[in-house]
Amino acid sequence: MDRIKLKKQLIDFTIQGVAEFLKNNSSLEFYAFAYDCNAEYAEVNLSFNTMEDFNETLKDYQNGRFSENYKTDEAIKNLKYNTGDWEYLCFDSINVLTEEELNKIYNDFPDDDYKSWNIFVEELMELFCESLIEFRNSKVYRSIPKSKDFISFCIDHDEDFEDAEKRLERVENKKSENQ
Repeated sequence: MDRIKLKKQLIDFTIQGVAEFLKNNSSLEFYAFAYDCNAEYAEVNLSFNTMEDFNETLKDYQNGRFSENYKTDEAIKNLKYNTGDWEYLCFDSINVLTEEELNKIYNDFPDDDYKSWNIFVEELMELFCESLIEFRNSKVYRSIPKSKDFISFCIDHDEDFEDAEKRLERVENKKSENQ
């Protein structure tokens, strides 16, 4: 796996996708941008949300069938950073490796070696985090209309937000130690 090539591919894709999205949604201000990933498939989805859209979703959930699940600060935070509930979920997507490339990697592991596969998937998530960190230095990233508490993060399918935050922090710390 050529990490440099994959990072460049993902960063270039992100710059182009976000620039196009912002051009078509110039009146919006965002509180969050995410790489919403399905790392087992080497998939990265670009996603945004606005506070207006979050507040509308929260109101709907608090007045819906499971309203008791959306009363605590923790539950509200989980909803706020759950990309599956965002208005601008997966506005653009990329698979940084083809299905054939993934199958070859998987088949190169010994039979039923799920530990090695899980290590590979975590390495991909770290590469995605590194790409997001580099994207933050771009002109396009700086041009995003951001709320005061804007955040960008990288999260894997069905992962808790706190776990995603910890990984991104580890990757950022590792990057700063290596500079």
